[in-house]
Amino acid sequence: MLVKRFLRSRSGNFAMMFAISAPAVLAGVGLALDVANLMTAKSNLQNALDSAVLAASRLADASSAQTGGGKPLTREEIFDRYFKANIAGKNGLDDATATLEVDPGINYIRTSATAEADVPLTFGFFFGGNRHVTAASSAFESTAKLEVALVLDNTGSMGESNMKALREGATNLVTILQSAKTQHPQREIRAALVPFVTAVNINNPDFLKEEWIDKRLEIPAAENTSNGSNFDKLTNGKRPGHWKLFLGLNPKYPDTPDPRVDWKGCVEARPSPYNLNDTVPDPLVPATMFVPYFAPDEPGAPAKGQNADTSVFNNSYLRDPAKSSDSESTKIATQKSTSKYTAISKMTVQTDYLITATPPLTTGPNYACPTPLAPLTADLDKLKTEISKMTYWNGSGTNVSEGLAWGHRVLSPRFGTGDDFNSDGTTKVVVVFTDGENNVFGQKSNFNGSDYGSYGYLSSKRLDSNANRSKALTNVNTMTQGMCTTLKDQGVRVFTVVLGADTAANRELYSKCASTTANYYPTKNQEQLKEAFQNIAFAISQLYITN
Repeated sequence: MLVKRFLRSRSGNFAMMFAISAPAVLAGVGLALDVANLMTAKSNLQNALDSAVLAASRLADASSAQTGGGKPLTREEIFDRYFKANIAGKNGLDDATATLEVDPGINYIRTSATAEADVPLTFGFFFGGNRHVTAASSAFESTAKLEVALVLDNTGSMGESNMKALREGATNLVTILQSAKTQHPQREIRAALVPFVTAVNINNPDFLKEEWIDKRLEIPAAENTSNGSNFDKLTNGKRPGHWKLFLGLNPKYPDTPDPRVDWKGCVEARPSPYNLNDTVPDPLVPATMFVPYFAPDEPGAPAKGQNADTSVFNNSYLRDPAKSSDSESTKIATQKSTSKYTAISKMTVQTDYLITATPPLTTGPNYACPTPLAPLTADLDKLKTEISKMTYWNGSGTNVSEGLAWGHRVLSPRFGTGDDFNSDGTTKVVVVFTDGENNVFGQKSNFNGSDYGSYGYLSSKRLDSNANRSKALTNVNTMTQGMCTTLKDQGVRVFTVVLGADTAANRELYSKCASTTANYYPTKNQEQLKEAFQNIAFAISQLYITN
């Protein structure tokens, strides 16, 4: 009976069970503490090592840091000081040591380091008296010269709000480049700006060479250039050069410049293959020369700038005899007439012609011509000033291929001060931005087929031999992709940014245009746009660290 009662009794079971399990419970707690201590110790060791590697990798620190006596510190000394400073006071790290290796390449510096320490353990019998932890870190920084071209859409669809965000994003990118230059003053960093609509304005005195521009007054009728092709032949059978037409609009040029009618600086695209390459203009090869952009006066009385994608003529700026009731052939003859440009000197009252150059709606021979490009410069404050001048321009359309062609040229040693492509000592970058798809804009129902642009009118058949709008756009996209391929083949890193235009067509075009898919930024709003420019700036200028 006593035995049975004893076996049935529950009193004292907890104490016995605790006595039996206590060692295991305490061991578990101790193990958890040790594991936590090990993780903390390894994290502290890694952080100290990363900080020391970054300090030793920064060129400015490594070259200008001074000891008390004024002697520059070596990278190893900087590394050692930072490691000891960051490891000091970190309990749980005994006998911490670290070593640094520096690999100075032709256009980079790679620093690699390892560290180790002993961690005292609470329950050392699980691991031994202590546990040995290690960490590794490396940093890579390009010491190559940096050349960046910002190729930015300034078309009318941007509007002032998006233009403001674009200016802010581009300015911030340049500011980050300035910061990188401040940290590493011996590194050469230059940047350029290429605003584009359908054409690019190259009239910057720091870039343009007068011998690049085809200023001939008369052009042989059979010559393979676009110069004068939109106008009637002269009495001698030659075509009137665009420069002749500009002089006719302002007979007092250059003594009395008139910003409404003088050449602003946009140029037409050259004939293929020169339209997409950096062949230097040669007067002996007329097709290599740049033809001054001259938008013809379209039929009808002068009218304020319009932005209609219909049958309306968007660029009628001179008084001519055309009437709305005229036949199409009569209107064509009126538009192609050269005499009305030379007769401008006889027009003495403002109502005789209406040429406006103020964006976004413009009329005149410089129709929808944006602000000038800025060539490569180390004066990044000056570049930010040029960025601040950008605005949007209605009409004419969007031609990213033309913007990229000039982005290529401002980086080219043939056109400016850029280093050779595929140079080991220079990193070249193009950042191209657009807020929509390529577009041949305007006048779908008129005989011109479009507004005037860098390839003339759609009816000029330079974009498609049948003047088919859809085919022309396909060809513009093909040219855009071709420019991207050219840039990448020449070692240029390409970043693409689109705003509110991540369409299937753009995704296909610009994700392939970028050097990698990670370099394609499809932004949905202005904040994402500015963030994309910031991320690109860090990607091309900052130090890379890996554990």
